[in-house]
Amino acid sequence: MFIEKEPAKAAEAKKVRDALQKDPAPEPARKKGLQEMGFQDQSKALSARKPVAMASPSLASAPAGGDPVAEVRRLFRDNDLPETLVPANVVDFRHDPASGALTLTLQSMFSRKFDEENTVRFDRVIAGVLQKGSFSGISGITRGSAAIVAMSRSRPGVIAIRGRVGPFGKSMEFRDEALPALP
Repeated sequence: MFIEKEPAKAAEAKKVRDALQKDPAPEPARKKGLQEMGFQDQSKALSARKPVAMASPSLASAPAGGDPVAEVRRLFRDNDLPETLVPANVVDFRHDPASGALTLTLQSMFSRKFDEENTVRFDRVIAGVLQKGSFSGISGITRGSAAIVAMSRSRPGVIAIRGRVGPFGKSMEFRDEALPALP
């Protein structure tokens, strides 16, 4: 025999159960499942945060009426790098002084022979990080199948240019006055 400790609560619960069996609760309006939504809608449905408009950082760029080549050469000179590493066909650039990020847009891609065995190709867009004495993390400059990844001051008057092919790296050194002028 079962004795109910709280008969009032038990009776109320039984009434609710009986009512639900006779007249089930209406189902709420069905929302689309995540599989039926696009990616944007899925991320909105799952995100508890309100969407925030992204503000783009203000980056220094070529002055409207100024010469972008002269400005980029000044940046290189200020960072103890030879001006001759800057191509003469720069049409625009973006530079973030805080991080050192530099993106150059050239009028067209070109190749330049540095010495008997080193011909370097410059793509239309070149990017990297410009810091005191180095331009590293470079994309857009290649030598054959090798990517040029950094140019840095190895000692006074000498620039080291590092290339990478897969896991292998090679460094070439040039005296500042031996660097060819870039078109």
